[in-house]
Amino acid sequence: MDLPRKTGISGFTIVRNAVKLDYPFRESVLSLLPICDEFIINCGDSADGTYELCQALADEADGKIKVVQSVWDLQDTSGGNQLKFQTDTTMAYCRERWCFYLQADEVLHEKDYAKILNAIAAADKREDVDGIVFDYRHFYGSCHYTISARNWYRREVRAFKNHRGIAAFRDAQGFRKDGERLKVIPANARVFHYGYVRTRESLRAKRKEMSRWWGEDPGLKDQELHRLVGLRRFSGKHPKVMKERIDGVPDDFDPRNYPRKWDRKEIKNLLTYAWEKIFRFRIGEFRNYELLKQT
Repeated sequence: MDLPRKTGISGFTIVRNAVKLDYPFRESVLSLLPICDEFIINCGDSADGTYELCQALADEADGKIKVVQSVWDLQDTSGGNQLKFQTDTTMAYCRERWCFYLQADEVLHEKDYAKILNAIAAADKREDVDGIVFDYRHFYGSCHYTISARNWYRREVRAFKNHRGIAAFRDAQGFRKDGERLKVIPANARVFHYGYVRTRESLRAKRKEMSRWWGEDPGLKDQELHRLVGLRRFSGKHPKVMKERIDGVPDDFDPRNYPRKWDRKEIKNLLTYAWEKIFRFRIGEFRNYELLKQT
């Protein structure tokens, strides 16, 4: 599609140790960049080439990307507070009328650009709308399997109007306005989440890193992939920016070769997953947003 010269969108993200933790960070930025007027990258103190990666992206973007450096407080290790702080700090650099946030393992599909811009145009006509909510595709084990169960969120807000007192909520999975849920309309677009497309070593490194920011003992976290409720073979098309990364990884993840994990949470997932298949309603679904009727 032909994109408008100006979209009124400030893209922003935070990143730290992207190379070490094997995030598809370059792909994430490149997937959002075409529909942004500017893009802010908050690069945390890393020792693995992450800053050089950010600068290389900025050099390619002809002035559209601004890289700001930050030092993460290693003493702030409770409740994901440092993730929220860094996200809010980055958002403050956004100058356009819309803010669009992607995490380092989230990628947009180029076929959804028109849908996103149309949703933003519709939201601009309504004062009661704070932002737009996206449908998630969570990949697990490989780029060829998705997972959908009660503990995998189906939707989340990623784009919202600037200058409305909106801030990251908890660990910046979502956003709130003055502590209240954002009022949103659907983007009818997808976010492809590749956070669990990892080798065993990569998964362990990521969980160790994330445990730090939650004040948890990484030794108490499960370090393995499992054959979980809701796994399905993916038959759709991935974003084009992911092609080289996907082609470079063998398709060797088979859930049948992984053990089941029948703990209390997984049994609950099985029961609610079966319910949802029959009644098309998810019991106890957590939402960071209030979905408004479209006019």
